[in-house]
Amino acid sequence: MRRLLLLMIALFAFVATGACVTPTYHPPAYHPPAYHPPAHTNTYHAPARNNTYHAPARNNTYHAPRNNTPRNNTPRNNTPRNNTHNNTSHNNHNAQRDQRNAQRNQHNANRNTERARNNARKNQVKARRNAYKQRRNDHRAARGAYHNGRFNDRYFGSHFGREHAVVFGTPGLWVGRPFYSPFWWGGVQWGFGPGIFWPDAWGMGLGVYIDYIPGIGFVLVNPAFPDTTLPLTADVDAQPVDDSNQVTDQPADQQ
Repeated sequence: MRRLLLLMIALFAFVATGACVTPTYHPPAYHPPAYHPPAHTNTYHAPARNNTYHAPARNNTYHAPRNNTPRNNTPRNNTPRNNTHNNTSHNNHNAQRDQRNAQRNQHNANRNTERARNNARKNQVKARRNAYKQRRNDHRAARGAYHNGRFNDRYFGSHFGREHAVVFGTPGLWVGRPFYSPFWWGGVQWGFGPGIFWPDAWGMGLGVYIDYIPGIGFVLVNPAFPDTTLPLTADVDAQPVDDSNQVTDQPADQQ
């Protein structure tokens, strides 16, 4: 009885254990079907060009009926042409162009002349100013070298004497009416004595110079007439004249 009970318990435990165990599910392996491209016979082809649209032929274009007037077969080269209007317009255009060129050339010539005149005036003013500066410097030196009615030997030898001829009418050097007194030379204003005039026999007086004779004073000597002298008086207090503003359009040698 005891054995039977143990056998029944063991059988019951075996059955219970087998009912509790769930069998594991294994799904079958998936294999995709093999891909086979379609045959070339099914490839799409564009329609042939024979189906392209063509415009209707020009034969259907409307043409106006021809005139029944007979055709003139005269050669074209034998037909005279009237080019009077074209030639006149061309000549007028050329005449206007020549006139403009002439006006432009005249304008350029006038401008160049005015520039040359202005440059000459500027150069003349510059020369006169430089001469005035030289006269002013000589005047200062002359005042310092003048004592007791005469100049010292150094200043007299560098400005007067036979080696320094007076050039009358030279712009910048001679100031005053040519061959008349007073005049400016060597930094000093000179004047002829009372009642003394330029001798007609001296003419232009080429080569005349200022000399000093003891007992007589300063005189104007002409080498061509050694027996005739003109007495001079020196005014060292007179200031030099600035003639730089007295400029004209005449050349410097004609003033």
